[in-house]
Amino acid sequence: MSVRSITRDTWTRVFVDAAEDFDTAERVLANRMRGGDSEHETRLQLSIVAAANGSVHVYELTVILFSDQIITIEPGAGVPLLQDVEAQLQWADDTAGSPHHAWFAIAQAGFQSNAAALAFVEADINAVRAPMAKAARSGSSRSLGVSDLPRVTEMLVDVDHSLSYIASSIAALTQLARLLRRESVLSNPGVARPQVDALVQQGEALTRRVEFMVDRHRFLSQGASQQISTSDLNIVKIFTVLWAILIPGTTLINWYGQNFEVMPELSWEYSSWVQILGVFFLAVIPIYTVKRAGQLR
Repeated sequence: MSVRSITRDTWTRVFVDAAEDFDTAERVLANRMRGGDSEHETRLQLSIVAAANGSVHVYELTVILFSDQIITIEPGAGVPLLQDVEAQLQWADDTAGSPHHAWFAIAQAGFQSNAAALAFVEADINAVRAPMAKAARSGSSRSLGVSDLPRVTEMLVDVDHSLSYIASSIAALTQLARLLRRESVLSNPGVARPQVDALVQQGEALTRRVEFMVDRHRFLSQGASQQISTSDLNIVKIFTVLWAILIPGTTLINWYGQNFEVMPELSWEYSSWVQILGVFFLAVIPIYTVKRAGQLR
């Protein structure tokens, strides 16, 4: 475990190598900051979602909030997004004796990262939706199958997982922004109240966007499943009709393939035509029955 103080000791970043070190780091740092008194301490489990290199990455961290200090406990070498936040704060010299500038910057950067991840996920949703919409516009009577939607199941599952992580991240960041707004009421945090209100509104807007995308994803999943099920059902219908057409002829072949000693119909003048017409009518009857039942639509 390593510790680095940022922005004149108002933001402390702690880096841990293993998951079990998180609890130890929280306990040690809390005792160090308040001598074991955690009455004015707030802990949040945050997840930062970022889209990079064609995939969505999730970074888990713990945030411990005090009135004059903010501590982030991060895995490994740290969360890349917070590296950027640290650089921006140091460049702007937003270190005026309170942790609220870092508090605000972390929440704002988290919302921006989640918004970018949502755009990435929306592109995946459109990639699944495009073949379905194209087939619907073409007016083709052929239903969509698995071959029309390559990797549709895997992509929909990936989208579902990404949306769940993003929703969790936005909820935690919105809670962080609301805590900052509460601090702005109780004290003078150095961050303008309108900026904090706008930050909370951004979190609420992202929450509504995630809810919309979840509904869209659910609708798309149901539509894709229905299209593929319809395609499979049509294949079954095709084989059913083929069976109905071929089974009379198969029966006739089996009948005349027997070694009967007496088969007087073979000497009839129109025996072959009678047999052909008989097979035809025997094939039409089951097809007509299936159509009357509404199973050929």
